[in-house]
Amino acid sequence: MKKTIILLTSILIISLITVSSFQAGAVETSHNNRQKQFKNTSVVKFKNSSDTDDFPESYSSKDLGYCTSVKNQYGDMCWNFASVSTLETALLKNNLFTSDLSPDAMDKWGSTRDNGEGWIRNLRQSGTTLISLGYFTSRNGAVETDGDTVKNSVNAVSYYDKGDNSLIKAAVMRTGAVAANYISDGNAYSKNHTSYCLTDPILNSSGHSVSVVGWDDNYSKENFDGNYTPKNDGAWLCKNSWGPNYNQIGGYLWISYEDYYLFSSEVFDPSFAIENIEKINEGEHIYQNEEYGATYNFSYIDEDDITYFNVFDFSENGNVLDKIIFETTSLGAKYSLYYVPVDSKGVPVKDKTKWTFIKKDTVNYNGYICADNINTVLPETKGAIAVEINTDVAKYKVTNNVGVSEWLREIDTQTMRFMDTCKSGNSFVTYNNEIVDVRDFYIDKLDDEIGGTLVIKAVTKGNVDTNVIGDADYNGEVNIADATAIQKHLAKIIKLEDYKLKNADFNNDGKVNINDVTAIQKYLAKIA
Repeated sequence: MKKTIILLTSILIISLITVSSFQAGAVETSHNNRQKQFKNTSVVKFKNSSDTDDFPESYSSKDLGYCTSVKNQYGDMCWNFASVSTLETALLKNNLFTSDLSPDAMDKWGSTRDNGEGWIRNLRQSGTTLISLGYFTSRNGAVETDGDTVKNSVNAVSYYDKGDNSLIKAAVMRTGAVAANYISDGNAYSKNHTSYCLTDPILNSSGHSVSVVGWDDNYSKENFDGNYTPKNDGAWLCKNSWGPNYNQIGGYLWISYEDYYLFSSEVFDPSFAIENIEKINEGEHIYQNEEYGATYNFSYIDEDDITYFNVFDFSENGNVLDKIIFETTSLGAKYSLYYVPVDSKGVPVKDKTKWTFIKKDTVNYNGYICADNINTVLPETKGAIAVEINTDVAKYKVTNNVGVSEWLREIDTQTMRFMDTCKSGNSFVTYNNEIVDVRDFYIDKLDDEIGGTLVIKAVTKGNVDTNVIGDADYNGEVNIADATAIQKHLAKIIKLEDYKLKNADFNNDGKVNINDVTAIQKYLAKIA
């Protein structure tokens, strides 16, 4: 099987409006020639989302005080300003906001590195929401305008597509805002530039990004007096980035429900909402083999049940596992999370009886999923975090995948737009009943020497000394639970992994038996 060349199309924006002329910004489109990776459907509802009949006729995060001031973008930076605004709204809604965020910090992070890696773009040039999502979820951002410290972590992000209006309304109410893209054509704006509607596809178009912060089902279709008129009332309230004096409603913009391109994953990279954001606490560390986030989805294996692995060294910066974050667009699939020990060559062990089960759940939305409050102590050594995805249980046929940080090339010019460094020993995947290195898979199966790195991250919240004799349950201390764990192991009720058995040998005689249970009980009772 030879790899299909992955290409990234781009739409450069220079929006010329009759009243004023300016650069609106730029939005990259996703590489839809290979697969529509961000296609979302409404067949599986978000947890805790409102029923479709429960939405009010109008809603505004702006009126509720969840929006920062309207900014005036510079360069082709609408993708940046819309993403930053969406995150600021999430911070306000979660009582975490302290200061405006810096578009310049993300702009610099999302430009080409000195070694030629990363996003191949210059400062203030066109961009994509994929840059924003990598920046936010890697704990590199966002940085406040008046500082250089990352205070908050984006842990979960949901994607949206055209036609998901009920889900989008639920997301706006739940998270405050949804970053979205549309085609900006000067003929589709109203005469006073307060509303926009483009009902037909157009050629030679240019894209623009906004932050959707509300809606009004009764917004009159008569307000759209440009060259295109919707058939029905109703519009989205969008926070724009052309300054507060752009129009008479403070720089906001109403976009019709019937706009042809708004939220479209056929043309643009994903519209998104921030599902989980938290203050970064002292002692926390994120393990990740990539920092750029998902630029595509690893979907090259046509199997229902696939396990994806990232290997980390948990002796470096903490071994109390708090969160597992991974990206997937396998909506409706079931996932299971594991800690997997590695062999002497750093390859995850195949014997599943040696894996430590962590959690299982359903992929309730496309995007970055966060399994939180895990509180599992891991061995202070190299090991793998595994994400097993089973698509056979989904209501509809979905592709089995996990996000991958993979090179991208522009369709029209054939120039590189993103370069990742894929290293052997970082990522693995099950294939033909074996565990294979993802880099080897790219080379052997896809004829691709560059490859990609799986987007699976682990967040730890501190260190626990696991080399404590008697600590059979691996929580950093010896108590009656350890004696119970050994008894259950001996009775074959549970199976202690090899690294736990080393601690279970409390009397240090080279074997684990009832004598170790007795020795622990005497130790706790302070009996000599």
